[in-house]
Amino acid sequence: GSSLFFPPPAGPSMATGPEGFDYADYFSCKSRLWEVRVHMIFKAPPPPDEDLFFGVELEEYMPVSMASRRAQQVIVAGIRQAVGGVYHSVGDDPGKVGGEPERPVCVLPLWAFDQFAVTPEGQEPPNLWDANFCDFGQRRYKRIAKYSEEITKLSKSFKIGPTYTFAFWGVSRFLDVLNWSVIGLPVVTPANVNNFCGKPPIHVVLYSLKRDQAGDARHLQPRKTYYFRAALWSSEKRPHRQRIEALTGSAARHVDNADPVAKEQTLRRRFTGFMKRMSSCTGADRH
Repeated sequence: GSSLFFPPPAGPSMATGPEGFDYADYFSCKSRLWEVRVHMIFKAPPPPDEDLFFGVELEEYMPVSMASRRAQQVIVAGIRQAVGGVYHSVGDDPGKVGGEPERPVCVLPLWAFDQFAVTPEGQEPPNLWDANFCDFGQRRYKRIAKYSEEITKLSKSFKIGPTYTFAFWGVSRFLDVLNWSVIGLPVVTPANVNNFCGKPPIHVVLYSLKRDQAGDARHLQPRKTYYFRAALWSSEKRPHRQRIEALTGSAARHVDNADPVAKEQTLRRRFTGFMKRMSSCTGADRH
């Protein structure tokens, strides 16, 4: 699979994307702060009796203050109002629970994607940086009920061969990724993302969840099958050098924070490239 993450241009040198895609023109008159587009070809399709979720999760449990927890509740309520169903958990403290702990997670059902398209095997899927990408497939905008039916039907019919294309921007107005800040909600924002995740990175994920026979609703690792998992951070709030090297498999390039030219030249490249380096479309591995 492949992916494209892109925000509005932060400077003249970043106004144009692959094949001349005009970022400035695309985001003109739009409230979204970024968009994600993904191509997936399944090696093993999700079982039809398992629900699919996408969103963000942390690598480990992170204690947060009571004030931050209350702010999380307001933020999750805002997301729920914007796109519908959301599953949020602050996770389980491994020191206080027996058995498998739940990781901190905030995920949405598959129908919260804003757009999808299915391309039969052997045919060319929509170009992720096509200026007319919004014309492909099915969109959620102003047809939520019908779209929900379409994507529910899709989720029961995934198979090996076709290319599945998804796009998402629905909650982008609440998350300023470039500045690593939660915004757009009264009283509790703006707020540093690290107030809720401790430290970068967070992980953008798409997984199916095997149902627990005993009725445990937690999203535990042994019950997840990942189809996409990518580390996300901002150049303004980077992980430690050793963590970047571990994630990318290569030495992290040092960029002087005092050099705005260097930052401008590398900012978009880091964000459009991180998913390509980290994305996975395999259903073979369980974590």
